[in-house]
Amino acid sequence: MLQAIAPAPVSSPAVSAVKSVMSWMAEPRMPLSEAAPYTVLSAQELYPRICVRDPYFALKDVTVLPGEVVARVPVQMAPDAEAMPLGLGEAGRHLAILGSCASALVAPKDGQHFYLASAARGQWLVPTAQERATDMLWALAQAEYTGKRTCTARTLLSSSDGTPLFKLEVDYNVLSAAAFTRLFGEARQEMRREPRPADTVQRTPEEWAKLRQNPYSKPLDLQDFRMEGDIMRSSLVVTPELCKGHFAMHPVMPVAVVAGGMTRMATTLGRALERAPGARFVAKDVKLSADSLAYAGQTVVFGAHRTRVRGADHTFACWASVGERVVAQLDVTYTRVD
Repeated sequence: MLQAIAPAPVSSPAVSAVKSVMSWMAEPRMPLSEAAPYTVLSAQELYPRICVRDPYFALKDVTVLPGEVVARVPVQMAPDAEAMPLGLGEAGRHLAILGSCASALVAPKDGQHFYLASAARGQWLVPTAQERATDMLWALAQAEYTGKRTCTARTLLSSSDGTPLFKLEVDYNVLSAAAFTRLFGEARQEMRREPRPADTVQRTPEEWAKLRQNPYSKPLDLQDFRMEGDIMRSSLVVTPELCKGHFAMHPVMPVAVVAGGMTRMATTLGRALERAPGARFVAKDVKLSADSLAYAGQTVVFGAHRTRVRGADHTFACWASVGERVVAQLDVTYTRVD
């Protein structure tokens, strides 16, 4: 059981933070495949390989076990309408990151790779309502390469006492740093970017404080909610601040954050259709496909359509798009619990 695993202590947060910043662009020090069981992987080993960093990366004590990795998982965001220890979007974020760590552990070639989640299939394992977790959770992941540039991670999230909560299987497209830079550059050339203020603009103390905030500790500030029958839409302008720690020098909105926006659309639509603003839901099954990327400067339109109601179960088809281009799609079933 996960609660029986006691990773070795890591160095102080201040020292770790300084070292991680200094070594962010450094070459990896050793092949992760050579890491001995029960080795705690530091930020220096992980950041250059998985190409995400804090604050998007929030796992603690990522530890190598025989054939898998385990980590402690913080709960940073209130689940809101989801009567669960943490919301689906945040659960997917942490598990997808841990899955990329497990993928780096078995990568055929050492070095820097970008792990782009392309699909995910998940099942929430506790059917009853629960309150937000106050303790850190546990997560376990193992991965295998399914092709030259694809891999799949199987992950499990558990409560602090070891009770299984959520299992998620994530598929990744694996790109070298050169391939991702080329992909990003081509996409940027096709973008219609809105004018941005110069970097030398004078900011107030309040504006600087906002820039230092962790964007992943609160829900997306979706705007322009509108309903058409059983369909709801909203929109969001992607800013670099919403992409903190997700691909250095290439601000891309994380797929898990996009998924969090879609699940919020589903529960908001469910509350509206049920005419119950305080209704809460527990997830059952979720299926995600990520078709493209949303870049800083673009406007993402989120949508949700309730496709079926069977007793207390509500099934939603959700999507996120930039213009005519689909970014991601999500099918999710929630059970209304109150």
